[in-house]
Amino acid sequence: MKISVGTIKETVERLFDETKLSSIETIYEKMEGSDNLKLILFFHNIFYGDTNIIYTKIIFITDKDKMILTENNFTYLYDINCEYKKVEFDDMDDFKSKIKSVFDNKKFGKQIKTLSNFIKSPTTFINKWLSDNDVTSKSLIGFKYEPKITIMPCKSLFFNFVMNLNDKFEINLTIVKENSNKYELIFKIEEKTEKIEIDSLSELAEEIGSFIKHKV
Repeated sequence: MKISVGTIKETVERLFDETKLSSIETIYEKMEGSDNLKLILFFHNIFYGDTNIIYTKIIFITDKDKMILTENNFTYLYDINCEYKKVEFDDMDDFKSKIKSVFDNKKFGKQIKTLSNFIKSPTTFINKWLSDNDVTSKSLIGFKYEPKITIMPCKSLFFNFVMNLNDKFEINLTIVKENSNKYELIFKIEEKTEKIEIDSLSELAEEIGSFIKHKV
């Protein structure tokens, strides 16, 4: 069964409208050694029901005229370390069922889910760490995900956030994936920049709280 690119794009837009995510961007990319193209959809900050995924991208293979899918499957970014999963489907009903299952059941890797869970209540997590560590004069009143670039290759993936401290200081935080096992936290306040390398995103509240406690 031939599935049109237009049908796929319209279905995705209906499933993930503006109430469910911050933005969705679309590009086509040439494939080496083939006339086919990659149709890549970039998703930022998917949030509905019990689902919250900060970022992923979904890839389809189309003909060179961008009219039909040449393969009845999609590949999606499973985790931040450039790990992907492929999902086969038979027809549009099967596609809708399977793509909904990916998001509804949060079929993603540990690091994407860790970062996604963190940004559900980042100020709560960080302020609790500050309180538990005897920091009473500093408190976050805002923490916002602000992607500077909405279309990014996985190998140079980064996440940008803006924090408001005590309604006096604006702290920019960029989380950069250095390789499959390392992440760099880049803090910037006015002209001051501080970089910290970490092995996992599981203790972000502690790392951010420690920075606020000792450096701000």
